[in-house]
Amino acid sequence: MPYSIRIDWRALVAAPLLVLALAGCSNGPGVGQSALPTEPAAAASGAGLQSGLGSRAENRKITFLLSQDPGDSFWGTISQGAKDAAELFNVELNLQTSQGDSSKYNDLIGSAVADKPAAVAVVIDDPKRYTENVCAASKAGISVLAYNITQEGDVAKCTLGFVGQNFEEAGFLLGQRLIAEAKLPQGAKVFTPVEFPDQVYAIQRNAGVQKALDAIGAKTEMVATGIDDAGALDKMSQYLLGHKDTAAIVPLGGTPHRNVEAAMADVGVKVPVVGFDLSKPVIDGIKSGTILAAADQQPYVQGFQTVAQLAMHLDFGLSAATINSGGGGLVDKSNVAVVEQLAGTIR
Repeated sequence: MPYSIRIDWRALVAAPLLVLALAGCSNGPGVGQSALPTEPAAAASGAGLQSGLGSRAENRKITFLLSQDPGDSFWGTISQGAKDAAELFNVELNLQTSQGDSSKYNDLIGSAVADKPAAVAVVIDDPKRYTENVCAASKAGISVLAYNITQEGDVAKCTLGFVGQNFEEAGFLLGQRLIAEAKLPQGAKVFTPVEFPDQVYAIQRNAGVQKALDAIGAKTEMVATGIDDAGALDKMSQYLLGHKDTAAIVPLGGTPHRNVEAAMADVGVKVPVVGFDLSKPVIDGIKSGTILAAADQQPYVQGFQTVAQLAMHLDFGLSAATINSGGGGLVDKSNVAVVEQLAGTIR
């Protein structure tokens, strides 16, 4: 993918990132990973920050594993952030994707051990499936950082930290906004379509929404849409046709979110909507009032900060921070203009 951003990040980003890495909360080193360099960084590199970040580490290859197609606007934004950080920090970046195939993704993690990069960035969408290969990479001395979907269980012991949104917290905020603005009745039925209901992100997001809806006795129902737009549109339309009592919709993923307005139009339904992740259709929906609010997990930050933190770990032995990308803010009519021009690139 060609670079689309040419910002002088050295002056704007390098210093704050160093402060962030020093002050941030860390999971600590994974198995076989050293938290501190064996000698002072300045003496080892001899150059400091004169041209990007240093040359202390002989091996500065980072394998960045995408779980979906980088042609998708969301994953393309993650990729762009990773590329920009790699250019700034002068590391060799190897982007690979499994195109949504979890078995292939596990194989890519396993292959990293044989390829011997200095570091690997991974999406852990299943707390058990990838544990063996992630921990094998860590034991081989490869620094592993998780991004996008938070790590859980034993696999977390083999990663340096995490860059991504707190999904349950964001879901709770969306549920509260829905209750406040839509005035849902007691016991309302809320449709929560999502690409993969059994994956960690879907479970966490739905749990947050349901936690908020418990206040009014409302119930969510997850339905799998997959990542194909046409298929997602059809499945949501069919659900709405068969569930006339749907009081609101909370798309838990970018695919159903960008197709929710079309699905309602197809069946002549109009109910309140809040959801996850930004795209042009979602931005348009917020502007028109069809979508009340969206949780933006800032994928560019996930790509950029993951590579930046790995580079600083390799060069200076700095512990990786756990970063909540997107924080607790929502995008709605009050601030949509700020992010509209950047949606799909940096937002």
